[in-house]
Amino acid sequence: MSDFESALKAKLDRNAELAQQREEAEREMDRAKAAREEADQRHAVGQADARKTRHAELATHLERLAGQLKEASGEQFVLRTGWTQSSEEFITKISTRGLNPARSLFIELDRDDDEVLVRWTSDVGNSLELWRLLEVNPDHLTQLLLQVADQDLWRNAASPPPFPGARE
Repeated sequence: MSDFESALKAKLDRNAELAQQREEAEREMDRAKAAREEADQRHAVGQADARKTRHAELATHLERLAGQLKEASGEQFVLRTGWTQSSEEFITKISTRGLNPARSLFIELDRDDDEVLVRWTSDVGNSLELWRLLEVNPDHLTQLLLQVADQDLWRNAASPPPFPGARE
């Protein structure tokens, strides 16, 4: 065998070895990509389950708080709570009756959009807050309902009270 033939054979063998290494690397990349996609899918399912659980927890808590507020002072507050027709959102609206300043608190727990919308509408101004569902805990809702009922907080207010911190 001539020098050229042996050099050519070595180059061709090296090319075949590199092709095999490339195929192995591509298979490994495909396996890693599939594993990452599977992990992402599991994470998304876990997040969706967590949002559904939090939504149910917050809706139950909010319904219970609204019931307690109505029992304690039904003549001063007009309460509306319930599920939308799609059962995706749980909505609570609390308005004052005979209290000054007049105020209304609207809370929408939206499971599928992963949002909690809270809006104050009052004689001293309006404000709006939007949180991710998993950022809100039952204590935030409790604080909001205590704020709507706290006449001392509103008596000399120049604006609605600050929203409870969702990131504590």
